[in-house]
This record gives sequence, structure tokens and C-alpha cells, in this order.
Amino acid sequence: MKGLTGKRVLITGASSGIGAGMAKVLAREGCKLVLHFNRNEAGIEKTLKTVTEFGVEASILQCDFRQPETLNAFFQQAWSVFDGLDGLVNNAGVVSKTTALKDADGTQFMNTLAVNLQAPYLLSTAFAKACIAAKQGGAIVNNSSIHAQATCEWFSAYAASKAGLDAMSKVQAVEWGQHGIRVNVLAPGVVPVERTHTILSEPNMAKKWHEKIPAGRYGTTEEMGEATAYLLSDATAWMTGSVLTLDGGLIARGNYPSR
Repeated sequence: MKGLTGKRVLITGASSGIGAGMAKVLAREGCKLVLHFNRNEAGIEKTLKTVTEFGVEASILQCDFRQPETLNAFFQQAWSVFDGLDGLVNNAGVVSKTTALKDADGTQFMNTLAVNLQAPYLLSTAFAKACIAAKQGGAIVNNSSIHAQATCEWFSAYAASKAGLDAMSKVQAVEWGQHGIRVNVLAPGVVPVERTHTILSEPNMAKKWHEKIPAGRYGTTEEMGEATAYLLSDATAWMTGSVLTLDGGLIARGNYPSR
């Protein structure tokens, strides 16, 4: 990807799944990486091993995004690893599934928003302030979901957090464009990761999903990494405030019966 070699990028939630796929592709493109994780130490060590095999510099940092008071110190530490950052990938998130009636006090709802929306807000703002102070531009990629566009039962907290992330990204793109800071969104569809691979690979489940997806298959974590690299690269230098949907056509088709 044009202009990525040597770029310094922080990826949150890089211990597994899409975050690990992003890290692999960005390492292949020559980026220096700060890799965040919360609890999955084995996973982040695996990601670190993968990226360093590409010959790039990489560092690991831990933070629990459910504790917003720790995020500023975490970001300052991340910024200092390579004496600055050129890119921020807000990938860390939780997938919560519950009905509103089962979460009547809103505990799960608020915890979901803390990780999926409040943390990206605080990290993006810290990144923008640091870039402006350093008199440099920057690029932010926020990992959202097709649930921000069309959702279903059990996903009120998750869908709300991702819809908020989409809207927040557009506002920040407008506010920070004058400073050369771009903010774009990646909206993945169904992408099997470690925690969902078994159930999504079950033949009946796979058949049900594949029939709904015009492309006829799931996406991959590396494909999400390729899209992230594109959004961070100079190829999208005039792209900001946009949502890039990668779902094999699932949302475009809607839930109409096959004809």
C-alpha cells in the first residue's frame, strides 16, 4: 500500500481475530506497530511473533478499556514507543448479546459503550491533540460493524455502540480535517474469529449464512487487514468521514427472499 512503510500505528485489540489480521497485513506493509491487548497474553504474544517475522519493530501494551481513567496514560505510553504515531486503529471491542429486558438496569449496555464507543472517542481525541501539537497529520480507522446499519434481536447495546462510532467518526473527520487528520470507518460483515470459528463452520450454520451473502462466503481477518491498510495509506489521502463496508454484499441485498 502506498506510503505505509515506516508508518507508526497503534492497533487496539490486536491479540486475536480482526485485530491480529490487521497487524499481520500492516506488518507486511512495513509499519511499526504498537499492539494493545487486555487479557489475552498468549494471543498478543502470537501476534507479536507473526509481525516481527516481517522484520518490523513492534511493542506490546496492556490496558483495560472499561477503565476510562487509564486511557490517557495508556495513549501517552503508546505515543512514546516510537516517538509519535502516524495512525490509530480503534479495533478493540466487545460483542454483547442480550435483550433490553434482560439488561433492564443497563449494566451491560453501559459496559459495551465504554469499550466500543467511549474508548475510541478518548483515544482518537488524544491522538488528534498529539498530532496537532507535533504539527503533523494522521489517520484513524475505527472498526465498526454492519450492525450499525442493519441489526436484529439481542444486539441493542452492540448496535448502538457501533452506530454511535459511525456518527462520531464523521463528526471528528469534519472537526480535524483542517489539521490533516483523517477519520474513516471499517464496517465488517460476518468474519469468523477464534470465538466464532467453530459455530460458523458447522455445515448447517455455514449454509444458512452463505445463502444470505451474495459473495457466497464469509470474510477473513486478513481481508479486514487489507481494507485497514488501504484506509491508512496514501491511496485514501482525500478520503475522510467515510464508512467502508466489507460484508460480501449482505447489507446491500437486505433480507429479501432469494428469487
